[in-house]
Amino acid sequence: MLKPEWIIFLTFQIYFVTRVDASTGDRSYVYNQCLAKCRISHCKDDTTFINPPPVFLSLLLWSCIEDCRYTCMWHTVEYFLSHGLTVPQFYGKWPFIRLFGCQEPASVLFSILNFYAHWVMYWKFKRKVNSTFPMFYIWTYFSIICFNGWFWSTIFHARDTNFTEVMDYSCAFAIVLTLLYCMLLRITYKNVKAFIVLTCCYISTLYAHLIHLWSGTINYGYNMKFNIVIGMLTFIITILWWYRVKHEVTHAYLIGWFNILAVSVTLLEVTDFSPIFWIFDAHSLWHASTAPLTILLYRFITLDCLYLRTYYNKTILNMHHIH
Repeated sequence: MLKPEWIIFLTFQIYFVTRVDASTGDRSYVYNQCLAKCRISHCKDDTTFINPPPVFLSLLLWSCIEDCRYTCMWHTVEYFLSHGLTVPQFYGKWPFIRLFGCQEPASVLFSILNFYAHWVMYWKFKRKVNSTFPMFYIWTYFSIICFNGWFWSTIFHARDTNFTEVMDYSCAFAIVLTLLYCMLLRITYKNVKAFIVLTCCYISTLYAHLIHLWSGTINYGYNMKFNIVIGMLTFIITILWWYRVKHEVTHAYLIGWFNILAVSVTLLEVTDFSPIFWIFDAHSLWHASTAPLTILLYRFITLDCLYLRTYYNKTILNMHHIH
C-alpha cells in the first residue's frame, strides 16, 4: 500500500498537471467553410433561424449559430474519417449525437440517475433517522447540496452555456467540499471549537472558490484539480479514521469503501477517448459509476446516526450511574 507521503505527492502532481483542450475540428478549414455557408443559408443572425427550428431546439434555447456548429461538426467528422484521420474534438470536446436537443445525452441520463439515487436514499435515511438524532441536520444539508449539484449537472450536459457551465462547476465543487466538511464534523463530533473552526474554513473556502469561478479566473481544468485534491484529502482522512476506529465503529468500513471506490472510478476522468456510439464517453461512464456508490454512503450515514445516538445515550446513563 502507498505510504501517506507518496499519496500526497501524487495528489499534488495531479493538481499541477495542465489540461489542454484540443480543438482540431473547429480550427479546420472544412469546419469553418461549412459554418460560413450554414450561417448564410439558415440564419437571419447568430440567434434567429430563417425557418422555425424543431421543437426540442426551441425548448432548449438553441441559437441558429449553435445549430450550425452542430451540423458542421458532423460534416467535419465525416470528412476526417473518410480521409483516414482520427476523430477531432471541437472547442475542447468530443462530438456527441444530439438527442431531444440534449448535447451529451448519456451524461444527462446518468446525472438524472445520480439525482434519483440520492433522492431515494435520503428518504430511506429519513424513515430511520429524525431531527433528534446526532448529525441529522448536517447530513441533510449534504443531501441538499447533492440534489442541487446533480440538478445542475443534468442542465449543463443538456445545454452547455457559460451560465450552466459555471453552475455545474460550482455545484460539483460544493459537493466535494461539503463531504469533506461533514466527515471532519463527524470525526470531531461534540468538539465545539472544531465545529466553529471547520465551519469558518468551509464557508470561506467555498465562497472564495465560487467567486473565482464566477469571475472566470478558474477554468474547468483548475476546478477539476481542486476537486481531485479535496477528494484525495477526504480519502486520506477517512481511511485513517476508519483504521483508528474500526473496532469501535464497525460500520466505518462503509464510508471507507465508498471513498476507495469513488477515487477508483474517478480514474475514468483521466482516460480520454471518442464517444462509444457517439454517446458514451469517459465522463458519462464516470457519472454512471457514481450512482451505485450512494448506497454505501447513505448506509453509513444512517448507521452512524443510530450509533451516535446509542453511544451518547449510554454515556449519559453511565454518568448518572456514577453519580
